[in-house]
Amino acid sequence: MKNQKISIEEAKAYPLAEKRFIRTCGFNLETEKHQRMMKMGMDVRNKGIDGIKIDALVSYYGSEVYHDSKVQIGDTQIYCNYFEQIPKEWVEGVYFYMLTVGECLFSSEENIMDFLYADIWGTNYVDAGVEILKTRLLEDLKQRFPKRDLYLSDEFGPGYFGMPVIESKKFFNILDGASIGVWVKDSGLMIPQKTCAGLYLVLNRQGVKAEPECMQCRGNASGCQFCAVRAEAETN
Repeated sequence: MKNQKISIEEAKAYPLAEKRFIRTCGFNLETEKHQRMMKMGMDVRNKGIDGIKIDALVSYYGSEVYHDSKVQIGDTQIYCNYFEQIPKEWVEGVYFYMLTVGECLFSSEENIMDFLYADIWGTNYVDAGVEILKTRLLEDLKQRFPKRDLYLSDEFGPGYFGMPVIESKKFFNILDGASIGVWVKDSGLMIPQKTCAGLYLVLNRQGVKAEPECMQCRGNASGCQFCAVRAEAETN
């Protein structure tokens, strides 16, 4: 599986995106005020729905690409702080992915609420798309290893667990983003903005979870082996 394109119907992602939209906005739909605000949000979604187009790319690689706490594809090396805590013998493979939802269009840039709601919808469709994509990856994993119990790691990608945003450019060395209408700026910002890229490690054991503290860690990556959070996690 290399650069396999997967399209996700908006209608399939919508229920998940709607739940996230309500949660993100902090709506209590039992109140009239929040019901009115939800209607405004739905109007923005309904008017901008033509801009939502969910496409993903997926590439699978075997365990040989993971070594020395890094993922190496050809000349492209992917690293993040938390890989220091995942031994090579735990890893059976790697899924790379890129997903875009286009943009939730809105009619007026002068209406700040339209802009805000459109942005929230776009982000929530990205999250919903990734959730659906992960389900499909789990299905693919069962087909690849029908007699083994394997698991997907937490999601790793630019901006998470010590991986700089500019690393997005490396994902374009591995995945053909142009085939789903995505390109990357020199800064690492992906366009359309409602786009994400990342990877999942295929693990041969359960319970390998990244500690929440790792996401906000400002320490030097070379010090992960001395980390107090890691030490506590290993003793529990």
